[in-house]
Parts: sequence; structure tokens; C-alpha cells
Amino acid sequence: MKSLSKQIITAIWISLLPVGAFYLISSGNLISNYFALSPGSINHLPGILLMPFVHADTGHLWGNTMQLFLGLLLILLHFRYMSAYIIGLQWLGAGVILFLIGEKGTMHIGSSGVIYGLFSFLIFAGFMAGNRRLRLLSFMLLMYYGGMIWGVFPWQQKVSWEGHLSGTVTGIITAVLMRKGYRPFTMDMRPSWLNDTDTREDPYDRFDRRV
Repeated sequence: MKSLSKQIITAIWISLLPVGAFYLISSGNLISNYFALSPGSINHLPGILLMPFVHADTGHLWGNTMQLFLGLLLILLHFRYMSAYIIGLQWLGAGVILFLIGEKGTMHIGSSGVIYGLFSFLIFAGFMAGNRRLRLLSFMLLMYYGGMIWGVFPWQQKVSWEGHLSGTVTGIITAVLMRKGYRPFTMDMRPSWLNDTDTREDPYDRFDRRV
């Protein structure tokens, strides 16, 4: 119970970081352009890590915050031994790939790239984990969040589809490359009652021995 509470609190703290940054930036103490990511621009290299803290408005902010919280919580619950590496790779990888493949001269903000990374990791890692519970979770996420796939295509204006694509690619790559690390912790274990661990000598065995 204490472990679950700790994981929930951790997910809340991380997902609320963009909220604090949003109101801090809105107060005029910080310049949001410094936090934004512009692909290929050396001046905006900090945006690789800082972009998830910047949001256009409160609707954008809270929509992302709730999904970020859910993604973080699921990672912390099901992959807790590697959660720091997984979350860190999504945060960094989505920004790096966007910096490399994004259209020059555009500005990208928001934590949706990280969110796409978390959920794509959960879906692909769940199917590769060898665990029925995680496969079911992956299937449920695919059914509920499957519509997010349209976010990686350039059909909607003022939406960072390249950021979504970068996060998705990061999540899939992480799930594939780290599978040897998380499979031992997530595979279904053989029920203990199926294992013959009784090492006591059979009292009737002597009757079957030849003298």
C-alpha cells in the first residue's frame, strides 16, 4: 500500500511540473520562447528538455496533464524497477527526434510528445512482456487511445504532429531495446503449487527398492 501511494505521489509531482511552469511563465517572470523547441535551431536546444513545460492555454495544459499523469502512473506501477530510465528516455528522446526531423522555423510546445512516448511504450512493451495482465492493459489502451494515432499525421493545423510522431517512435524504440531488461520482471510466473518442492523422503519408497 505504501508503494502504491508513493507511485501515485510521484506521478502527481511530475505531471504537475508543467502546471507550475505554465503559471510561472504566464506571470511574465520567464520568456516562453526560451522553453519552446525550434527544430534545427541551436538557440533552442534547451527546448529539447524544457518544451513539455510550455502550453498554449489552460485547456491545452490540463488536457495534457491528465494524460501525462495516467501514463506516468502506469509506468511506475508496472515497470517500477526501470521507470526512471523509461520516463527519462521518453522525455529526452521525443525532444531529440523532433529537433532532428521537425520543420525548420516552426515552434513546438507542450508535453504531448512525452505522452505519446509513454503510451506507445506501454502498448508495445505490454505485448512483448510475456505477461497476460500487461497484454490486457495494452489491448485496453489500444482500444481507448487508438485514435491518438491520427495525431502523428499532418492533417490538423497548429498541432505538433511531428512531436507526436517523435514521441511514438521513441516509445517503440524504447520498448524494443529494453525488452530484455523488463521481461524478467513482468513475465508470468509458474504457480508455486505446480512446483514439486517437497524434498522429504517417501516413507513407502523402501518397499519399492530391491534388496
